[in-house]
Amino acid sequence: MSEPDQMGVEHNLLDKDNPFRILEDSLASFPSDHSLTSSAEFRSTSAAPGSSPSRSSFSSRSTATSSDRVTWGNICPHGVITSGFKSPPKTRVLRAGHSDYGYGSIINPRKIIQDELQSGDDAFKKGQYIEALEGYDRVLRMKPKSVTCRISRADTLVQLGRFEEALREYHVAYKLEQGNVTVHHRLSLFYLRLGVVDIAEMHMSLTSSEYKGDLSVKIEKVKGHLINSGNARRCDSWKAALREVDAVIATGADTSRSILAFRAEMLLQLNRLEQAEETFSKAIELDSKLPTLAKFLGMEPEAYVCAVHAQIEMAMGRFENAVAAADRAHRVDRFNDEISAIQTNVRLTSMARLNGNIHYREKQYSEACDQYNIGLKYARSNACLLSNLAACHWQLGNWEKCIEICDQVLQIRPGYIKALLRRAESFAKLEKWAESVRDYEAAMKVFPENAKIVQALSHAQIALRKSQGEDVSRMISATEVKDITSAEHFQESISESGASVVYFMEPSNAECIQISPFVNSLCTSFPLVIFLKVDISQHPLIAKTENVHVLPSFIIYKNGNKVKEMICPLKHVLQSWVEYYNFSD
Repeated sequence: MSEPDQMGVEHNLLDKDNPFRILEDSLASFPSDHSLTSSAEFRSTSAAPGSSPSRSSFSSRSTATSSDRVTWGNICPHGVITSGFKSPPKTRVLRAGHSDYGYGSIINPRKIIQDELQSGDDAFKKGQYIEALEGYDRVLRMKPKSVTCRISRADTLVQLGRFEEALREYHVAYKLEQGNVTVHHRLSLFYLRLGVVDIAEMHMSLTSSEYKGDLSVKIEKVKGHLINSGNARRCDSWKAALREVDAVIATGADTSRSILAFRAEMLLQLNRLEQAEETFSKAIELDSKLPTLAKFLGMEPEAYVCAVHAQIEMAMGRFENAVAAADRAHRVDRFNDEISAIQTNVRLTSMARLNGNIHYREKQYSEACDQYNIGLKYARSNACLLSNLAACHWQLGNWEKCIEICDQVLQIRPGYIKALLRRAESFAKLEKWAESVRDYEAAMKVFPENAKIVQALSHAQIALRKSQGEDVSRMISATEVKDITSAEHFQESISESGASVVYFMEPSNAECIQISPFVNSLCTSFPLVIFLKVDISQHPLIAKTENVHVLPSFIIYKNGNKVKEMICPLKHVLQSWVEYYNFSD
């Protein structure tokens, strides 16, 4: 482009007395589709400054080629915009969901930030932490150096359990305004939750007096309870140590992996395995990168956590996992005597259990007993080793010893099914039928459809009644559901002593087809109850007499009297009523 072209069209068409009005004479006869070739040509054909260009000058420019033309634009006579050139309507509301800030593009950013911050605060108060976090994020996109918003966002992350992000956010706020007392208050509380009392004290000293009183009391309590819990642990006073660590957590130090692991260890020492495992699972859910004390009970905090993990895994019978965790603890703190001792005990216990299993598979039960006893020297309360030892004594015919060891196992782990069944079998061998029935019934609650348990329970129940001098011929024959052949047979069957469950059914009924196998299993499980089956397609008069209209239906009779009626019952409801009448006199 030439130099005149770069300069553009000069504004000598404007009246100097009225600069907002275009000269009328020069545009009166100018067609709207004419163009300029260049600003240089325009100067050569225009009049002197202040005068109007002649018509001939415009007509001479009309001969220029289309490639050289430059559009004039929307210039109208008299400087007035005619129809067809209306300006677009002005928008009043500039941001959806917010107030009217006036015409044009003028907004109030401070008002928007205040609205978003208030929205986040309202959501936080309602417990809607995700929505609150989104509101604070919108504020920080507009004002990233807002300390107040940073603190609020960190508080929200704490409520969401995103502790590492929260700590990072608190530190950003601290860097933005190191003298902010609210930031120091939040950091003091956060480090107290982590159990890092020395850093909590440092931030407490930099906060305002209104915060110091409460923080000081909490920090001193946490320090005192931590010291007491450590002393109780050294004295093997597990209950006292558990009390102290619970007080530490209640005071506010509830987000420390080491402190939660300490609580899990105390529960483990008290043989509360399920609670210990649950507590430890909460500990390992916390991020290991969170700050912690330099030493915990004289050990590296992460090494201590791994050591507790190894002990819990071994107590639950997961020996390979226990060895891996113990080795990891030793790698973290290889010069600590307690960590080394735990690793040695875990390895020796695991090796003894492995050797014992090898001897047991080879049916060398005495040798297996020796190996399990070696393992118990290092883990006195290991339920898995005790259970294996009980199995060896059962194979050797030492029923009384087997029962004694099973009692120990069930004190440590009350729901340990292997020990429960082994004790029931030992009681049966000693013909202690009442105790055997009790244990088999407890096992049935855990595995209600286990065929072996059902059969063993049935045998024990019959033997118990026989030992009490009762006629068990009816019970021995009650191994399957009996078909009713006539109305007389029906009346005779329900009039017998004891309880009878009558199952009204039809072979083609879909619900009857579905529940029939379960009725057969109940018949085997509860031999004291007689099960009868009435096919109403063959015996409609019996169904009519007993007022049965819906299938499947169950009616329980006791000594010929109707005592319970159930229509399309759920399986567990039917079983509970059968179990009730199986043991009622």
